[in-house]
Amino acid sequence: MLKITRIDTDSEQRLILEGRLANPCIADLSSHWTETRHAHPERDFVVDLTGVVRIDNAGECALALMKAEGARFLASGIRMKHLIHDLEIRAQENRCAVNGTHPT
Repeated sequence: MLKITRIDTDSEQRLILEGRLANPCIADLSSHWTETRHAHPERDFVVDLTGVVRIDNAGECALALMKAEGARFLASGIRMKHLIHDLEIRAQENRCAVNGTHPT
């Protein structure tokens, strides 16, 4: 289960994620991402991952796509910070397809 909380300020849009970032919740996250980014594309976009306890491959790809589109991440713990570093590399390489899977 994934809980998504959206907070908008004048300068920032923030999604706070809590729980498991895994299928089938990816579609819901993608919907929030699209809606939020289109509402105020000029604002900074932050994804708070401090409450995430598990991320599967589809979740990693969703985050990589968000990173490629300008999202900034907040994370705690060595493992999550390492994942964020890997996502930055993955976003630069653009290895994830739109549907959250690796292209062949």
